[in-house]
Amino acid sequence: MAAFQWKPLLLACMIVSIGQLSLGLIFPSLPWIAQDLSLSTEQVQLLVSGYLLGFGTSQLVYGPLSDVFGRRPVLLSGLLIALFGLSLAILHAESFSWLLAGRVIQGMGAGSVAVMARATIRDSYQSHNLVRAMTWLAIVAALTPIVAPVIGGMVNHYAGWLAVFILLLGYIAVIWLVLCVNFPESLSVTCRAPSVITLMKDYSSLARSSHFLSFAGVGWVNFSLVVLSISLMPFIMQVQIGMTSEKYALWAMIPAFGLMCGGLLCQRIRPKIGTRRMLLIAPWLHLLAGMIYIFSPVEPAWMIGGNFVLAMANGIAFPCAQSLLLVPYGDKAGTVSALSGACQMVFASLFSNTLLKIGISQPWQLGGVMLLGAGIGFGLAFFGTQTESGRQAVATLNG
Repeated sequence: MAAFQWKPLLLACMIVSIGQLSLGLIFPSLPWIAQDLSLSTEQVQLLVSGYLLGFGTSQLVYGPLSDVFGRRPVLLSGLLIALFGLSLAILHAESFSWLLAGRVIQGMGAGSVAVMARATIRDSYQSHNLVRAMTWLAIVAALTPIVAPVIGGMVNHYAGWLAVFILLLGYIAVIWLVLCVNFPESLSVTCRAPSVITLMKDYSSLARSSHFLSFAGVGWVNFSLVVLSISLMPFIMQVQIGMTSEKYALWAMIPAFGLMCGGLLCQRIRPKIGTRRMLLIAPWLHLLAGMIYIFSPVEPAWMIGGNFVLAMANGIAFPCAQSLLLVPYGDKAGTVSALSGACQMVFASLFSNTLLKIGISQPWQLGGVMLLGAGIGFGLAFFGTQTESGRQAVATLNG
């Protein structure tokens, strides 16, 4: 077995943290932004769904571009766009329209990080090392939006919500400088620039692939449940229960350990029971999380306990599903990551925004959605691993 190289993984983790931090850092500030700008809950949630919409759709462009021009120039250019959007939001923070426009532009730039992180991992690792790298990337990708509310809550409590945006701007600027110096090109051979028609055919072919839909779909379901949960949790904990943003930030640290437990379990158990069985554990954890939200009292320990179990499921599902997804597409990892990531973000945005608009606000309602997600996730994982390409991918990762 080839020695594991840590540098590509560390750089990929830095890259992916940008997109996830941008999502989770502002969650504790949403009630305060709504209060200061006289907005409704539905209006202020547009700062989340608008970011996700820009983040998701832009990946459809970044993926193919990175397959043609390489990962490095596309990533650095995308981060500059994100910095511009954040600057726009900060300079015109008194206007919700400008604030929202800045978030959308930020998302359009940050869309590069999700594609480049996964494509870089696929460029750099094979077989067992691919799953190992994906597991650690999953821990960072899912840990960041869970830990981010801790940081965001503290900053919001002591310095106000605008300081949260300023902190995010500084973080991305520092990472951009680090990547300028230390991020090498990971794509050894670039391909010819496809025409728009060819690109549309590639995306259409993927969209009809049972392999792609099954394993990408697992990621969409998992991420949508996480986004819905962390969108509602600040309002449940701060408005319904009555916590301060500082106290909520401390409670929000607990699910991070659930994610770490899921990732570590995946690292230790997957080689013994196989990738398929490991992937099928996640829906059972979603089922448990849903039961907690439905039947438990609305108290901090129970609400965060449900988030803990949900985070554990994500820590297990993401690396297994993403590794299985990318195995057959080594030469087009950027394009595959782009379509998967774009659909994931757009689906999560529409899913969470729609449910919030129709009035999902209580823990028991969130629990019902979790039960539905558990059923869908199990069906996708089971079907995907029964297809010929799925069985081959499982054999490759287990071999």
